[in-house]
Amino acid sequence: MSAKQVDINKWTEIPCECGGMAGRSTVKYKDYEVRGWVCKKCKKEYIHPEDSLKISRFEALKKSRVRVKIRTVGQSLVITLPKEITELYGLQKGETVGLSPESMTRIGIELD
Repeated sequence: MSAKQVDINKWTEIPCECGGMAGRSTVKYKDYEVRGWVCKKCKKEYIHPEDSLKISRFEALKKSRVRVKIRTVGQSLVITLPKEITELYGLQKGETVGLSPESMTRIGIELD
């Protein structure tokens, strides 16, 4: 017998430990607002597992402070984004991002 795959993103409600039903909602987890479910009866919050994993990867990358070298392509300077970063943010070749100076030693990158 093989396991059946389910699409958790289609779940509008899940059963709660209290016996009630938790409806889809935005849930505050640490400093983040993530997808989840809140029980209508006891108000217990459940976090979407994909968002929980994404936050774990984000926090691990934030602690490690990814370093990259500046290269040249033609007459332009280029910074390559490591695979871990592109996967975390779902970036694809050809997408555009915004760059903004934040201080004399920091440049911010904003996803469009």
